[in-house]
Parts: sequence; C-alpha cells; structure tokens
Amino acid sequence: MIKFIKKMNIKIKLGILFLILCVSIAILGYKTIVISEDNKNTLKEVHSKSQAVLSLQNNVITPLYSLRQLNQSLVMAPNKQIRRKIEEDINKIELDLDKNFKNTKRFSLKIFEMWESYKKHIHQTKQYLDEEFEEGAYINVTTINKKQFDLLIIELLNLQKTSLNNSSIAYNDAVTKTKEIKLEIFLSIAILFSFAVIIGWLISSNILNSIYKVQNGLNDFFKYLNDKKTKVSKIELSTEDEFKQMATIINENVQLISNNIEQNEALIKDATKILENIKCGNLGTRINQETNNESLNELKIMINDMIENLEDKIQREIDQRLEQEQILIQQSKLASMGEMIGNIAHQWRQPLAQISAIHMNMKVTYDFNKFDKKYLDEKIKEANTLTSYMSQTINDFQNFFKPQGEKELFSIKKACEDAFYIIESSLKYHGINLEFDVIEDSEVLGYKNEYSQVILNILSNAKDIFLERKIESPKIKIEIKVGENYSIVKIQDNAGGVEKSILDKIFEPYFTTRHKTQGTGIGLYMAKNIIERNMQGFINVRNFENGALFTIKVLK
Repeated sequence: MIKFIKKMNIKIKLGILFLILCVSIAILGYKTIVISEDNKNTLKEVHSKSQAVLSLQNNVITPLYSLRQLNQSLVMAPNKQIRRKIEEDINKIELDLDKNFKNTKRFSLKIFEMWESYKKHIHQTKQYLDEEFEEGAYINVTTINKKQFDLLIIELLNLQKTSLNNSSIAYNDAVTKTKEIKLEIFLSIAILFSFAVIIGWLISSNILNSIYKVQNGLNDFFKYLNDKKTKVSKIELSTEDEFKQMATIINENVQLISNNIEQNEALIKDATKILENIKCGNLGTRINQETNNESLNELKIMINDMIENLEDKIQREIDQRLEQEQILIQQSKLASMGEMIGNIAHQWRQPLAQISAIHMNMKVTYDFNKFDKKYLDEKIKEANTLTSYMSQTINDFQNFFKPQGEKELFSIKKACEDAFYIIESSLKYHGINLEFDVIEDSEVLGYKNEYSQVILNILSNAKDIFLERKIESPKIKIEIKVGENYSIVKIQDNAGGVEKSILDKIFEPYFTTRHKTQGTGIGLYMAKNIIERNMQGFINVRNFENGALFTIKVLK
C-alpha cells in the first residue's frame, strides 16, 4: 500500500486529501491571522526598543565624542580666529546635548550630574585659553577633562547596553512565541490527521515527508548561504512524483551555486588578504583567484589596477620626497655655513685688530732701535695667545654644528648659552641687546647641538629683521622656565612682529619674507622638524606687544 502511494502523482494524492485540507485550511487560516497580529505587536515592541538604542547613539554618544574632539582641537588651535570658530561649534553641540539630557526621561540623575560636571571642565578650558594659560588648558583637557569624559561615556554605554539587552530580550521572546505558535499549528494538523482515514494519513504523511525533506534541504542551503553551515546535504527522496523531480533540479542548482560561492569566497579572502597587506605597506601581491561571477572578476581587475597605480604613485612620491629632503638638508648646511663664517668674522674682528696693533708696535720699536730679544718674545707670546683664541673659536664653531648620532641629557640653559656664544659678537657689533631670564633650568633628553641651532636660527632671524627694519634700541629676551611636563623657552624681540597674513606660513619649507637672493626659507622649517619630529616637542610663534614671541616646549 505504501509503495503504491509513493508511485501516485500529486494530483491524485491531493484529491484524496481534499476534505482534510479544507478543514486544515480553515484552522490554519485562523492561526495565520493570530500569528500576523502577534508578529505585528512583537515587531512594534522590538522596533521601539531599537529606536531607543539608536536615539541614544545618534543624539547623545556621537555628539559627545564630537564635543570631546572639538575641545582637544580648541587647545591646539594656532590662532584666535580658528579658536572662535571651534568655540561656536562647541557651544552648538553643548546646547543640543543639554536639550537631550533634559528632555529624555531615561537618563538618571547621576548621568545628568556627570554631564554638568563635564561641561564645567570644558568651560574651565575656555577660561584658561581666554587667560592665555595654554599649558593649563592642555593639562585640563588631557587629564581632568578626559577622566570626566571617560566616566560619562562609560555610564552612557552601560545605559546603551541595557537598552540593547532589552531589545534582544524582546526579539528572543518574539522568536520563542513564533516557535510556540508553529508547534501549536503542527499539533492541530496532527489531531486532524488522527481522525482521518488510514489512506489519508498515509498520503499526507508521504507528501509531508517529501515537503519536509525539500524544506530541510533548502534550509540547509540557506544556512550555508548565511555562513551557518560549511557543507550542503543533498535532498534524498524515495518517491517517484513531482517532488522527486523538484529535488533533483534543486540538488543540481545547489551544487552549482555552492561551487560558485566557494570560488567567490576564495576570491574575497584573497582580496581581503591583499588589502591587509596594503594596510601593512606591502604592495607586492595581487589577486589571482578566478570566479564565475562577472562583478567579482571586474572588482578583482579594478583592485589589481588600483594597487598598480597606488604603487606607482607612492614610489614617485617617495622619490620626490627624498629628493626634496636632500635639497633641504644641503641648503640648510650651506645656510649654516654662511652664518658660521659671518659669526667667525665677527669673533675674529677684535683679535685681528690686536695682532695688527702688535705688528705696528713692533715696527715702531724697531725704527727707534729698541727692538731686543725679550721684547720680541713678549710680542710673539701675545700674538700666539690671540691666534690660539682664534683657533679655539674655529673648534667651538665646528663642535656646535657637528650632528649628533644619539640623544643625551643636556641643560636647556647651557644649550641657549652655546647659541648665544656663536652669535654674541655679531649682536654686539650691530648694537643688539640680549637679555637672559632664567627662572628655572631643567635637563631634557634630546639632541643638544640641534636644539642650540634652533635657538641660533631664531636669534639670527631676529638680528636680520632688526637690520632690515632699522629698529632703534633693538632687544631680544630669552626666558627659560619649567612647566608641569615641559621645559619652556620663550624668545621675544621688539622688531615689530610678523604680518598676520604670513603668520601661519613661516614654518613651511621655502617660505621667506626676504628677497630670494637673501634667504632660502628653510631655517624655521628645519627648526620645526628638529623640535617636533626629532624631539617630540612643540614650537609656535605669535605676535606679542611690539614684536614676535617664539615658544619652544620639550618634554622634561
């Protein structure tokens, strides 16, 4: 009997089950309506809880991170105009966050008080900046302000986590309820079948068995597509009806799709690995995996072409940068050599005059017949003393400009004094007064000669501006002090300051305010590289009173 039923086609089987199906359809229709209503309510609940999570992220957490970033940018702003623009953005975000914290009922009093505390620290940073206490603003942002921000974010993330858990619970409840309703439907069908004639039960069992096998086979395939299974099983049916034909067609297509998916996955993995290599700086690999998917093949070709172009561009950029760096280094050496020769000339001016006076004195003594061996020895000793001083000057200048291979602990005061020694004679010759104000000295780890060259470059630039503008009573003041984390040197002159239009450009390579035959524009660029790249410090300039004020900060 069972074998006979298996050989029937679907039309005969469905005809026999018509009456049973009518009753089943009525019951299933009712159950469908119930399921639809339940699912609608469940989806509304899940949607509501998901919206709460999204609102918290978009209206509070994301703006709060933006506020933190703007607060940090406010401290690092190079001028007041940019700082005012950042303050406007901060005020706007702060107002929006105030509304959200006050209007949303789900925030606890603790979170609201933490937000108010964080705002106070932001306002404290602004106050420090208004008082030009930049160091205090920086410390406030990186310590107290950051700690309060982290505490507030942790509380908000915990609240977000709770909302996500509620949403997950609602979703799991919906899934559980759906399964329960399915089970109820299956039980109803089983009860109906239990009252049917034996033939109806056999036929329905045969049909359902085939349907379930096809369904399970398709579910396995869908799980495979969703990466929940690594292998797809074939649909095996013992019948000879339409389900058998359907299963055969499905198996053939599933196998074909599985092969294509495996090829696609292999290509995607290959592409991902290539992109990871690119991220690590390795541009030597290419995607070689083949696939039947035309879009992925086009993507493969596009990625390979992009890697080729990127590799060419990077290589050209590297070559260009290396060439520019070599040019800058060479020009810097030439500029330093010119400065050194000029300063040596000023250092030698007085001893050369003294040697000339010794020669004249010896000639006059000889003309008056008072020239004897004792007198000759004295004059030779005086001349030797002066030439030894001149030779020592050369050694001092050579040591000053000698590059250092390793970092060392050095005194900021000593480094500034070395720079002053090099240019002292030139400053005195031009009547420029240099004032040292050592509030507190400190030792830093870095390159002493390079640091001294930065100081020398700023002093030399100030001297040139004094001469160019013909400033009366020119004066340079060097102030050395210690902050909480930094050793600070401030160099101020009374040469009239820097024009606002070029204030942000003076540290750029090749930028100079002098005629192209009088300057290369690389001095301050190299100074910025030495302080910020080689010694991880900061250097900036601003106009103060009737001159320019350079500030150099290096970690203690």
